[in-house]
Amino acid sequence: MKKLTKEKKKEFVEILTDEIKANNINLLVSFSGLSVGEMQQLRGSLKEAGCNMRVVKNTLLGKAYKNIKCDEMTEKIGGPVFIIWAKSDDEIKVIKNLYEFKKKTGKIDVRAGFISDRVLSSEELELIGKLPGRKGLEAKIVWCLRMPAMRIVNSLKFPLMKLINDINQIAETKK
Repeated sequence: MKKLTKEKKKEFVEILTDEIKANNINLLVSFSGLSVGEMQQLRGSLKEAGCNMRVVKNTLLGKAYKNIKCDEMTEKIGGPVFIIWAKSDDEIKVIKNLYEFKKKTGKIDVRAGFISDRVLSSEELELIGKLPGRKGLEAKIVWCLRMPAMRIVNSLKFPLMKLINDINQIAETKK
């Protein structure tokens, strides 16, 4: 593998810093024992979710996080790691894909996440991964907002329906 010169490293760190700043979600993931096929499978599933993934040297990644003044993420770097970033508004889908892959293989570990200028621990990310997807959450919110109106409609409709049923029963008994 070709060695990077100092200028190339500085350029790469600047590009990486810009990528981290420009995206909604950045995840730091450690891996061990992943085969090439498994790595490609992970890349493919993340690509479908609108993510990019890159294995980066720890020192360069640490410098990129220091440039954005995120020392908490720098502390989590160690061993073989890769970074995942996305501009996606559906952070839950990205995290769910990652945890599904982790459940299948057990060869990755999500160390930390940088979402909307906030650092999240692996425990917090795991809780987010257990949430339903964005569409499911939106549907539940709409259902909860709609429920009081539906109860009012049903409570107003019930006496009228009861009266109609009583009249129909009386009509049938008279036949």
